[in-house]
Amino acid sequence: MPSLRFRVSSTTTDAMANRKFNVIPPGGAVLNLWTAGVTGTDSFGLSIGDRDVMVDGSLISIEVSADVIDNSRDQVVFNEVVGPGQVFLPVTVSTEAQFLIHLRYL
Repeated sequence: MPSLRFRVSSTTTDAMANRKFNVIPPGGAVLNLWTAGVTGTDSFGLSIGDRDVMVDGSLISIEVSADVIDNSRDQVVFNEVVGPGQVFLPVTVSTEAQFLIHLRYL
């Protein structure tokens, strides 16, 4: 059950590129995602292979300025069963966003 927490400080087409656990293995996984940002207008997406899980999601929590991801409040994807494939996380950010991804392989 890997978890990965990371910061993104500039706009990118794929914040998961070259990160460990960026490929879901055959069998799939249950995915949970938490996110927080500094600026409320920042956005992100989440795709597994060719399946969009979230498109133009807003970073609604701006607690990251205090270096906080609150796992009781900042969860945006809940127990989503996903198939195998590459994980893509495009991010538009003006200052900084933080992400916490938890995978439970099936």
